[in-house]
Amino acid sequence: MSSLQFLGTGPGAPVRGKFFSSCLLRHDASLVLVDAGEPCSQRLVEAGVSSADIDAVLLTHGHSDHTAGLPMFLQSAWLAPRTKALPVYLPKELIAPLEAWLCAVYLPPSLLGFELSFHSWEAGRSVVAAKDVDVMPFPTTHLDSLRRIIDPAAKEKFEIFGLDIRCGAKRVVFSSDLGAPGDLDSALRTPCDLLVCELSHFSADELFAFLAGKNIGTLVLNHLAPEHAGAEAKIAEQAARALPQVRRVVVPQDGEKIDF
Repeated sequence: MSSLQFLGTGPGAPVRGKFFSSCLLRHDASLVLVDAGEPCSQRLVEAGVSSADIDAVLLTHGHSDHTAGLPMFLQSAWLAPRTKALPVYLPKELIAPLEAWLCAVYLPPSLLGFELSFHSWEAGRSVVAAKDVDVMPFPTTHLDSLRRIIDPAAKEKFEIFGLDIRCGAKRVVFSSDLGAPGDLDSALRTPCDLLVCELSHFSADELFAFLAGKNIGTLVLNHLAPEHAGAEAKIAEQAARALPQVRRVVVPQDGEKIDF
């Protein structure tokens, strides 16, 4: 059995009753953390999972609602104590700042007691993140507008990746954050068992128009914009009406687990 447990489902701004983006992927004996929004280490404890047992961490991009829980997660692993190696997959531009950040908060590699390794994503290049868990990153345009504002000449920065994950015979697509629904086009050209898609940066109508006719087993709408708070059931009903080909639509609460 495979499952996703949503440790935090909130958007980039704080919303009452929701934590920031983090998800626990279970597949057979493998445990993979997808994004590390705070307080992911506390949420893992509440889910009955030790930070010492996580096989890999996958970071989609550098926004703090997806990364700010990582130092506390690593501190938890040190204190567990963890002994097995931990690979962290992430955009290349984050590696040096994260290494400096860990030293600044007194978590240098020499202290941890386990091997911590950083591996940069390359679009279209698959990695084996854990046993029987293969991950293919694909780029999205979510950070293009920030690049234009902050550093238009940047060529190897402002990277963000959605994740196409194969768990045995099952296929799960994580949208990460999108510039537009069309960023998912390449990932949805073939059927997927489960699509985890954000709904913060465009309207529900725009997303559902793009997803019309796509072969999706379960649609999980996650990372909803603050204005959708309290309207989760309404969003799910709207999706089910607009997308009759989708077998199941879920708008998860924090802590909810979805089997697939």
